[in-house]
Order: sequence, then C-alpha cells, then structure tokens
Amino acid sequence: MDAEDLIKRCRAIKLTDKEEGRFSFKRSMKAKGEKIVAGCLIGKVLHTREVSIEGLKLAMSRVWKTSREVKIEKLGDNVFMFKFGSEVDKRSILAGGPWHFDRALIVLVEPVGIGDIKKQIFNQVSFWVQIHDVPIMCMSKEMATQLGIVIGKVEEVDTYDVGECLGPFLRLRISVDISKPLKKIIELEQDEEDAEDIPMRVMYERLPDFCFCCGRIGHQYRECAHYISQSKDELANGPWLRTITITKKLKQSRRKDRWDTDSDRFHTRFSTPTKTDLGRNREPERQRKPTESG
Repeated sequence: MDAEDLIKRCRAIKLTDKEEGRFSFKRSMKAKGEKIVAGCLIGKVLHTREVSIEGLKLAMSRVWKTSREVKIEKLGDNVFMFKFGSEVDKRSILAGGPWHFDRALIVLVEPVGIGDIKKQIFNQVSFWVQIHDVPIMCMSKEMATQLGIVIGKVEEVDTYDVGECLGPFLRLRISVDISKPLKKIIELEQDEEDAEDIPMRVMYERLPDFCFCCGRIGHQYRECAHYISQSKDELANGPWLRTITITKKLKQSRRKDRWDTDSDRFHTRFSTPTKTDLGRNREPERQRKPTESG
C-alpha cells in the first residue's frame, strides 16, 4: 500500500473529535518554514532504477563546486531534497544545469507553496539549445527568440554586444517541456509562393540519455512502449541531437591550435633539409696552408 492509498483509507474512517488529528499551521510559524523552503531545491532523477543516495551524494560533491556543503535527503522514489547553505550556491547550480547522475537527468525545481512534495511538477528543464542552418536574415536576437519559442520558453539568447547572433548557429537558453518529444527540426516558412521551407536542425548541449524511439527523456529506446524491435538506425531520433558545450568547443579548439603549433615545430626541426639549408648550415672549409718547398 503506497502513501496515497493509506491517506485515503484513513480519511474514509470516521473518527470522534478526540481521535481526529488536526494541526493548524499558523502564520507566525510560516516565517521559519519559508526560510527552509527558500534554501532548498527538490530534484528528481529520471532513472528507471532506484538511485542510491550515497552514490548521489558522492557524485554531486565532486561536480558541484559550492562554497558550502549541500545536504541531500531522500524524499521518495528517486526524489531528493537539496539543502543549500547559500543562496548564491543555489542560484549557481540552477543556472549551471542541466545536471546528470549515471547519465540520467536530474530535474531540479524550487519548492512551490508550503513545499508539498506531491504537488511538485518535474517536467521543465533548461537547456542551452543550438539552432543550425539558420539563414543570415534570421541572425538577430528578435528572430532567435521567435525561433526559440517553437522549442520552449526562451530564457536567454547568446548574442554579441550589438544584439546580433552572427555565426554557424543560434544559441539560446530554453526551458523545455521534457514530458514531450524533443524538437529536432524547425521549419522556416517563406511568404514567396515558389519558395521552399527551410529546415533548421536543433541540437541540445549536455543532453543526457533519452529515447531514440519516442524522443522523450527518462528512458531508453529498449524500454519504450513504442519500440517494436527496430534496428537502432531505423529509429526517428539519435545521438545527433546532442552537441558539446561552447566551453568544450573552446578547449578542443585550443588543444587543436596547440597541436598544430607543436606539429609545425616538430616538422621544422626534423624535416628533410633542402640544399639551401645545407649550404647555409655548412661550416666554411678551412683553407689549406701552402706547403713549403725544400
């Protein structure tokens, strides 16, 4: 019997006034309670198996670089409370997501109302999303926002100081409804009669495991109700929806530049010398002293 069934059963039993248990949560008590709620995040790990709290504590302590310790308590089936010692730490973790545990997404929400766990909804997660193959005329903050609305609630647009988004892709911070399939393509319709629609690819930074069959986060394709033993290549979704973060791209670029520089030095040092090099590096021959005639 789960908790909800137990509550319903208890309420169905008629009690006398003395037996009935009621407690009035007075306004004077709310101040301290609100402070507790304000310092917390509620998180659900979207894993098909039960998550070990000890494993979660260890993993998060390594990944979350907070100034103060974060206390983690289990509240239910893969639902946990994260108690922060600092508001700055809490905001930093929210802004730095999405976070994963064992390749499964952790959905973090701020408690609403009194903090009733049963009323928390875990269906919105913020991702940095890239939109590729964008026409030049659409490379502005206004157009990026309009395109982002197709995916979810736009929170931020990555732009230059002048408000332009020139580059190989648009980059937006978007709150995505993960109860629905991930958007893969945005079709740009044109007013001209003969003009074709322009497909623009959508890619997600730090995207965890998701279903290649239905496109939802929370399970993998072999666990999906829509899976009918197709081969992986026949499924409608794939790892191409993932992309690396800007930070990783910069690191890879720097690593490549460093490798190219080192490679050039290596080739300069060990390449086959030319005739010009040989002539330049050859020591001048010593002039022979004339032999004395005797």
